[in-house]
Amino acid sequence: MEEVFKQAPDGLTYEEVETIFIRNDKNVLDTLIELWKIPDKNVKNISEEESKWANIRATCDDFDNEMKKVLDNAKKHS
Repeated sequence: MEEVFKQAPDGLTYEEVETIFIRNDKNVLDTLIELWKIPDKNVKNISEEESKWANIRATCDDFDNEMKKVLDNAKKHS
């Protein structure tokens, strides 16, 4: 039970973890799976947000690369 409590998400009391542990017939794996369940909505929102930021980073990287090419060409021709 101590190991399960150490691996539980922050913010849960020992009693809450113990209740779930007993409900899962003291099965460590099933208890941890239940403790760490994340609603699908949260997972989807995080991945959408991460995807948006990845696209923004890619766009900025492309812009930086093009500006470097322009400045390098300007340097060569001056």
